[in-house]
Amino acid sequence: MKLSKPLIFLLSIYVLIGTYFLTGVVDIALNGKILKLSKYYNASFTFKGLINGYPKIYESLVMSFVICVAFIAILLLLPKKEKLYGDAKFATAADVAKRNLYGDDGIIIGKYKGKLLRFPGQQFVSLAAATRMGKGVSVVIPNLMDWQQSAVVQDIKQECFDFTSRYRKDILGQEVYLFNPFSSRTHRYNPLTYFDINSPEADNTLNTLANIFFPPPSSGDPIWSQLAQDLFIGIAYLLGELTSTRLGIAFLNSKKIDLDLTFYDILKFSILGLDTQIEEEDGNGEAISVKLNTLDDSYAFLEQCSLISEKVKIRMKSYVETETKMKNSVLKSFQGPLKIFQSDSMRYATSGNDFDFRDLRKKKMTIYIGITPNNLPIARPILNAFWQQLFTVNTTELPQANRDLKYKVLLVMDEFSAIGYLPIYLKSIAFIAGYNLRSIMIYQDNSQLEINPPDGYGQQGAKTLLANHACQIYFVPSTQEDADRLSKMLGTKTVRNRSKSLGKDSGRGSESETGRSLMLPQELNDMDFKDEIIRIVGSSRFIKCK
Repeated sequence: MKLSKPLIFLLSIYVLIGTYFLTGVVDIALNGKILKLSKYYNASFTFKGLINGYPKIYESLVMSFVICVAFIAILLLLPKKEKLYGDAKFATAADVAKRNLYGDDGIIIGKYKGKLLRFPGQQFVSLAAATRMGKGVSVVIPNLMDWQQSAVVQDIKQECFDFTSRYRKDILGQEVYLFNPFSSRTHRYNPLTYFDINSPEADNTLNTLANIFFPPPSSGDPIWSQLAQDLFIGIAYLLGELTSTRLGIAFLNSKKIDLDLTFYDILKFSILGLDTQIEEEDGNGEAISVKLNTLDDSYAFLEQCSLISEKVKIRMKSYVETETKMKNSVLKSFQGPLKIFQSDSMRYATSGNDFDFRDLRKKKMTIYIGITPNNLPIARPILNAFWQQLFTVNTTELPQANRDLKYKVLLVMDEFSAIGYLPIYLKSIAFIAGYNLRSIMIYQDNSQLEINPPDGYGQQGAKTLLANHACQIYFVPSTQEDADRLSKMLGTKTVRNRSKSLGKDSGRGSESETGRSLMLPQELNDMDFKDEIIRIVGSSRFIKCK
């Protein structure tokens, strides 16, 4: 048995008490009066013997001490009887203290016997809780009121923004932003400006964005998504070069064309091209007016003006060489996911940047993503791009390599499944913490995570995802499958089962050992609304708390 400081202290008390009471018995025996023990012995015998110097009292004291120490040592060395069906138990206050959960720093995860529990260190937290089970008031909002450094919050109902934004701005002195591209009350975020379009790294970023907006189908021919991806990257490169190179800027200014590298302008270019009119000479040398209001005509004109680079040609080749009848199908596949950017609010929200992900670890700031539930189905691509880019930008430089990166960032990912498949989170979760990023992943049930990509992570991916969250919190299970799974995780304990005979042998009984779940699935389903169960990876005992 491993001896902890509390246990050593407790055993020392036992030895002292045992020595005191045993000393009188030993002294009476050494003086040959053991048969008259009841006559001479009482609770104060040892005290009186030491004060009055009874014969052999000190020898008796030493012998009693040795006997008590030997007895305790034998008990500790005796092999512990194994429980036949298991020995599952919930954590005690000592177990909780051993995990350093009573500290003043970390993510608030619950309350045990009136004391707040905080998960320290850099590891991640997951929370399984059905809708309207109180995860906001019990975990999300308390952490936003307590966390002193930067934070990014997926705030589906905007409750967190309403409750905590003023506090984080006025009391904690942070810069506060709200990104809700479906409302006029929004700050701006343009994913296409977080990289240099002319750099070698641009291809990786554009490929990632293309996969988010035009994901390959889970079944069927992927040709349409592949063509749409190439067209997206090609137009992005084209607009990027026109708006950033000397020749491109001069051309746009001369033709009074207003273009920028945004999702709206990429969509607009695929529909209207340059949307302008130019003067050209016909075969007789006379000036004629030519409209450039289609993608094909505009591309051909720019190529004629030597404003199309090789990388644009490579990406656009599959579209340019596609038969005319098929081009309409390609354009439909391309324009469909981008049509959300036609709305005035979405167009404005993605027209620039009011905040910068690269500042999250440099200064104290909080970003709320306030996309409301009614817009979630169409908002998934921009949500996914947001988180994907946040992780990419903040995992390129370790804090020890740059003194400016002095703050930690708490990522509160409520309704995690709303993001869809986030490959960088799954692949990088094992080392993301080293970049001073901490995450609270909140989901409703395992079935949400186990949906195949692009909506979820599949069974194996969900298993990997949860395994890398060192602290796992469970509210009342939302499905029977989750109740069964959690009951199995909690383990079994050995209990004594008494049986009583009826009839001729009435009154006779027997006792046997049997196994029982620490908590049955129905007990988990009936758990009090205020109760939760916490699993800390590396500890066999779950914590049942408030």
